[in-house]
Amino acid sequence: MTFNIDTDIDTVSDEWLEGFIRRMEKENGILAGLDEGNRIIKLSPTMVVKCGYGVTAQEAAAQTFAHQHFDSSIVQIPRVHRFFHSSPCAFGSCGYLFMDYIEGWSLENLDLQVHTDLIPQIATIIAHMESMASEIPGPPGGGRPEGYLWSDEGARTEFHSVEELNTWLNARLATQDKSIDITSEKLVFCHMDLCRRNMIMLPNRTICLLDFGFAGFYPRCFEVVTLDFLTTESVEYTRQLQRRLMEELRFTGNEKEYLALLHRVRAIQARFPSAFGEKVENLLDLPELVARLPSTSLLPSQIVPPPKIEPLSPEDVAAALAALSAPKPKAYHETHPTLGRPPSPPPPLS
Repeated sequence: MTFNIDTDIDTVSDEWLEGFIRRMEKENGILAGLDEGNRIIKLSPTMVVKCGYGVTAQEAAAQTFAHQHFDSSIVQIPRVHRFFHSSPCAFGSCGYLFMDYIEGWSLENLDLQVHTDLIPQIATIIAHMESMASEIPGPPGGGRPEGYLWSDEGARTEFHSVEELNTWLNARLATQDKSIDITSEKLVFCHMDLCRRNMIMLPNRTICLLDFGFAGFYPRCFEVVTLDFLTTESVEYTRQLQRRLMEELRFTGNEKEYLALLHRVRAIQARFPSAFGEKVENLLDLPELVARLPSTSLLPSQIVPPPKIEPLSPEDVAAALAALSAPKPKAYHETHPTLGRPPSPPPPLS
């Protein structure tokens, strides 16, 4: 009996699928991503798998929510077919997210000066997401917020109410004698990673939205301020989109003030991710913050010296160099040029 990934994906074990993915990656290479990080591998003409240690059940749940609730005439979302984690190891567990393959043009390869309809179209998508709301902040179905606003280590906690989120923000702003009150703000669906590489234009010029790893329900200003943290994006793109959003969504004076305060929150969280409500591992890393906290009482036993770093052995160096020089698998479009994305960009609207 011949296995068909499109129809038989629910009939086989996780272990069998892991082996199948390894075979497909060896034969075809990766469609997108990094060999050492999250990567996308094409399994059939209509299905891909996104896999890596950064692929989570939260992402699968958020993408499933978006696919079920978004208006497909406004924005397309790939359907999730299956998700599972591999067995835990020293590095964590690898997530496998199976979804529809979407063929089109990445927006990062389209000139904003030529395709002048892109910014208005993205703004329309964000306005559409605002129609979906929740009483609970964070990812759909629960979980700890992750992404640019929360720094590399995430929020490190799960929020059960907007009041809890507000308290979390003010704990950080208090170190700079600032405060915020978002308790009356509506919590709407936010993507929180609107890089152009996460959007694909389909042949009918509808946009498909990808990568829901940071998505959740937050005040709409969270989506706008996060555009400032997309380090791979051009200032031209982020500024145009921010201006468009604040005009079309009619941002209030309070919301504009929130943007500046959220910049402060991110800076504090990025520098002192462990300093709030948790044991501080190294007091020497945050003397100015400790001086401003109202109730900090660290014992000498809590001050941990930095670990001693042993030099690499010649064998370790040789192994690292060999790994770097090893041949990398070819990208999918190099081995299957006729099945890749369309080679030429779409024409602009006349």
